Amino acid sequence: MKKKTRLPEDEVRFLSNLNEDLLKERIRALWEAGWSLLVIANSLKPSKPKSTVHFWVQNTASVSQRRPVPPIPPKSLTVTAPLSSAPITRSISPGVPPEVKPRLKQLADLSKRYRAKTPADSPFAEANRELTVIATDLYNRGVPAAAIAEAAGVTYRAMARRLSNA
Repeated sequence: MKKKTRLPEDEVRFLSNLNEDLLKERIRALWEAGWSLLVIANSLKPSKPKSTVHFWVQNTASVSQRRPVPPIPPKSLTVTAPLSSAPITRSISPGVPPEVKPRLKQLADLSKRYRAKTPADSPFAEANRELTVIATDLYNRGVPAAAIAEAAGVTYRAMARRLSNA
C-alpha cells in the first residue's frame, strides 16, 4: 500500500504554534513550494477540509518566510532505465483495397435496413451477411476495424460490434 505523503513532523509542530494570520501565510508558502492542498490540510492539527486550505491560499498574500520551507519528498525511489537507441520498427497494417471500398459502402447502405425479422432471402439480409463476411475477412488479414468502418461509411463502434459477433 502506498504511504501517504505528509509534512515533516517539525513543520507540523511549527504550524500548530502559529497564530491564524501567520499560519495562513505559511500555508501559502508551502503551497507555492509545491505541497498539495490535501497534504497541507491533513497535516494540520486538527485537520482542515481541503476547501478551507484552498480558500486560505487564494486569499492570502505571498510573504517571504524566515524559516525555510521543507522540500517535497521525491515521488518514487525507482530509477527509469534509458531507452535503447535501436530504431522502433512498426509494421504497416494493410488498408482496405480500393476495389472493395464501393462494394462495402453499397452493402452497408443495404444492411442498415436489415432487422431480425427480415426474411433470410431478402436483399437486406443477404447484404448484411455478405458485409459481415467481407469485413471479417479483411479484419483477419490485419486491416483495422476503424479502416473497414470508414470504407463502409459506418461508425467504428458498429463495425467493431459486427466483427465481435462474427
